[in-house]
Amino acid sequence: MAMIKCPECGQEISNKAKKCVHCGNVIIEEKADIKICNECGKENPIDVTECVHCGCPFEEEKEPNKIIEESVTVKEKNTKKNQKKIIIPIVATVVVIVIGFIVYNVKIVKPKNTYNEAVELLEKGKYEDANKLLHDISGYEDVDTILEQIKWESRVYECITNIRQYLKNPDSLQVYEVVFYDGYKADVDETKKTAMEDLVKLAGDEPICVMHRGGQNGFGGNTTGYSLFLYSDGVYKYMGSCDSLNEDDIDEDDKEELAICGLINLYKDNLEQVGNVDLSRIKTIIKNDSYSTIKIIE
Repeated sequence: MAMIKCPECGQEISNKAKKCVHCGNVIIEEKADIKICNECGKENPIDVTECVHCGCPFEEEKEPNKIIEESVTVKEKNTKKNQKKIIIPIVATVVVIVIGFIVYNVKIVKPKNTYNEAVELLEKGKYEDANKLLHDISGYEDVDTILEQIKWESRVYECITNIRQYLKNPDSLQVYEVVFYDGYKADVDETKKTAMEDLVKLAGDEPICVMHRGGQNGFGGNTTGYSLFLYSDGVYKYMGSCDSLNEDDIDEDDKEELAICGLINLYKDNLEQVGNVDLSRIKTIIKNDSYSTIKIIE
């Protein structure tokens, strides 16, 4: 510390003294706290809230602790926002995956399993059970086609059950083709319809069935022929067979066979062919001998 002389009394005092200790002369004037206006650059008392010269408001100075608290709060908010930005896409992705799994299960897995189960039931001759399952997945793959086929196939099995009673070897039955006829063709005139009225009535409420089939004759050889079935008293009944649909190939003395041949040709030429069957499925069921309990499906 250095010593200086008071400019008023000449006594020695510290160079850091604000006033002389001997005479009281002020050496260093204490300036009141001030703040500088950012707008006009002039000094203002420390306690004013706006510049006394230009009116520009002073920003309130924040305490260090408050600044730290606000900074922490902002960081926390930003952290939460960032977490939300991460969590929301994750949740959305999980929801999409779950929904996709449910849709996949409902639209693909479940119908596929039901379809496979129904096909297995059909091959076992359990048409009614299969029909119920297939109706639950109507529209899936070829289900609608199968539903239509099994209605006609259920009629075929009635015909098969009936004709086996007339075969010398029922187990030798082979089915090559099945055709159903129902309703007149568009080009059949009214005269022909009138002439055929009684013959059509023979068929009852169900379509006429013609089966091209084979089997063993009484001598053990294989023969083929065409069998006619008409619906009567709630079931399909076997009406008779002919070896050929060409009347010239039939012995003129065999009146019964000629009559069946004529009837089949009459129906074939004047009635519409209807329905559709899966012949390979019919053959499988005949082979498994699992058709005897099949009832007509509407």
